[in-house]
Amino acid sequence: MAKILDVAGISGMVMERQEESREEALIQFREAAKKLDGTGVDLVVTCETMMMSQPVGTGEDIQHPGELLQEYIAFARRNHCTVAGCLRTMYPDGGRQSLIYYGTEGQYLGAYHKMFPTDGAMRGGTIPGEGAVTVETPAGRLGGALCFDLNFDELRDAYVVQAPDIICFSSYFHGGPVMQNWAFRTHAFLIGAIKDCASEIYDPLGRRINTTTYYNRIARARINLDRFVMHGAYNSDKYADIQRKYGKKVLIDHDSPSGQGILYSCTTEFTAQDIAREFDLLPVEAYFNDCRKLRWECLGKH
Repeated sequence: MAKILDVAGISGMVMERQEESREEALIQFREAAKKLDGTGVDLVVTCETMMMSQPVGTGEDIQHPGELLQEYIAFARRNHCTVAGCLRTMYPDGGRQSLIYYGTEGQYLGAYHKMFPTDGAMRGGTIPGEGAVTVETPAGRLGGALCFDLNFDELRDAYVVQAPDIICFSSYFHGGPVMQNWAFRTHAFLIGAIKDCASEIYDPLGRRINTTTYYNRIARARINLDRFVMHGAYNSDKYADIQRKYGKKVLIDHDSPSGQGILYSCTTEFTAQDIAREFDLLPVEAYFNDCRKLRWECLGKH
């Protein structure tokens, strides 16, 4: 059944000389929150620049929220939305760089800790996270990534297996085509909350939906999580029959350059998976796996 969400990624601004005061991160978040309050947003991702108020070696205790976490909790409660908030966190064994997830009542839902801090950060004492984490939230199944993480395919591939609805990417750097690649390979929406008006939102085929500009630090989009990603092979001949039967209750968004498409359910009557079963549609990864198997058989390696 259709699951429509209004999502947003908030950019952070940092001067080249990084002369901001420790209060600047909170000031910027509060400015963005003022624009988002009461507008019906369902999920907000904050930028890694929120850490600029936290010197290395400091952080907040999730069990006893400090100023930043309290801001995230209050925003989630005020707007009855999910927040993926970035900050440094402290544990008995040391500090981590983290995304903390809060639900619509401000309740703690889970955390992702940066799997690949930079070499400098690790030498400075930052403890790496153990791996990919997906968290069930009112805004769907969320996966996290922070900045330097984007360079490591093993983290991305772990999310391919875990199949989140949305990747929450909080970062100082943009990543260029790598961010697009993550959305395409995981078949998840990706919300990038990125430094210097570079925030972007991508769909599950790696296509940009929206971006920030120098006139607006918030990238916002309306997305539908009820999706089925498929390859055109053996499926595209069925698209017209699906549309004839279900009309505007479904949307088939075929991307010719990639040869792939997304079937969306636009109704509460059935899911995209229901339609896929009815018309015997093959998921894109299953199709590729069948091709891999056939190749081995052709080579005589059963």
